[in-house]
Amino acid sequence: MTPRRYHQLQAFTAVMQLNSVSRAAESLFLTQPAVTKLLRALEEETGLGLFDRRRRRLVPTHEARRFEQEVARLFAAARQVDRLASNMRGAGLGELRVAAMPSLGIAFVPRLLARFARDSEGLRVAMTVASSLEVHELVQSGQVDLGFANAVSAGSAMVAAPPIPLAGVLVLPPRHRLARRRVVELRELAGEPQVSLGRQYRLRDLVDETFDRHGIAPVSVAETQSAAAACEMVAEGLGFTIVDAVTAQRYAGRATAVALRPAIDFPVQVLAPPERPMSVLAAQFLGMVRSALPDGEAPRAVPAKR
Repeated sequence: MTPRRYHQLQAFTAVMQLNSVSRAAESLFLTQPAVTKLLRALEEETGLGLFDRRRRRLVPTHEARRFEQEVARLFAAARQVDRLASNMRGAGLGELRVAAMPSLGIAFVPRLLARFARDSEGLRVAMTVASSLEVHELVQSGQVDLGFANAVSAGSAMVAAPPIPLAGVLVLPPRHRLARRRVVELRELAGEPQVSLGRQYRLRDLVDETFDRHGIAPVSVAETQSAAAACEMVAEGLGFTIVDAVTAQRYAGRATAVALRPAIDFPVQVLAPPERPMSVLAAQFLGMVRSALPDGEAPRAVPAKR
């Protein structure tokens, strides 16, 4: 649309809404002759008879009423484009793609992401729940803008911010001799059957290093790459496991989670694609995630708004 046509349509709309050339001129900060000239030019260029001129008054024709509806839609679309442009200037590209490992990706991150999208008009979001290895690969390849994952032995996705600390807890079968305790000392697990996490994850190294440092040797009876799968095995009585508190919460009633001394924290890496700055949207959402975490504690389920 040319500036000339825009001013013509603006004058036409003002006259239709105010039923007066003089009031339309005042609202547009123009003179009456200027508005009249714009209307005549619009009629000539479109070939439409928009007004009957009776006794110095402009009476809208049937064509004018129909034309007014289309012009209103046009201006509404223009306002929507302006709002979208404003949002995009303030928040980046208007799309945010997030990937998270299951412990955060099942409920905590997607609930926050939904709130973030709801409060950001025109924003499109995508949420992927995947293993930590897959999250690293997705971030490394640029398929997502922000990732939350455990450290892995391979992968060069950029660590974009300080890690998020998740508290580790001891998960026991409900009838285990230590299940009624509030805190279990690490030495009490000597000789106990253990369901271990996969060797490709840094969490496994953290647990093994803690046992080695205190000279304690549990008996490994199973290994899995999934903390949730480890909790399932424990719930069936296979042995104990040490996982993050968020995952353990999902098994309340089927397995017992207790505090461990000395404590083991599981740092969650914050990842962004390498060789490019984190988008404004990703940075804003990361801030929201951090603000939702209690200081020094594992995140609990985010309560739904009522």
